[in-house]
Amino acid sequence: MARSTTIKLGDPGFTLVEVLVCAVLLAIGFLALVAAFGHESVCAQRGEDAVLATFLADEIRDLALQMAFADVFALDAAPYNPAILSTGASAGLADWSQHVTILALSAMDLAAAMPEGSATAARLTVEVRRHSKPVLVQTYYIFNMQGVPFTDDS
Repeated sequence: MARSTTIKLGDPGFTLVEVLVCAVLLAIGFLALVAAFGHESVCAQRGEDAVLATFLADEIRDLALQMAFADVFALDAAPYNPAILSTGASAGLADWSQHVTILALSAMDLAAAMPEGSATAARLTVEVRRHSKPVLVQTYYIFNMQGVPFTDDS
């Protein structure tokens, strides 16, 4: 009597190919996760740099607002390296610098440049750099409030 052997489809267990495919997919997922964590730390550092750069630009603006309007133009083309605070003291950040540009304007037309002596407004642009690489460029407008009613300078 001949004995017949039958093979059943769907035997339990995994083939070697299935195990290898699963291992490759897990490795790709793990590498993507590691890369995401690395990218997150870079983004967090850039965010911290942007916050600090904004603070340093605001410090130059505050310094200019403490000055008489005519004296603000002395800040033009002044690099502050290391960065300074609005008090004029060093911010204690050796790798940060502030680069200032002032343009004399007419308060009636902020697009019209004019001589410093007759200017009624000024455009203050502060470029903040870290390790000599630009991080932020911020622009402010300052107005001559001398003689304007209802101000401290009238």
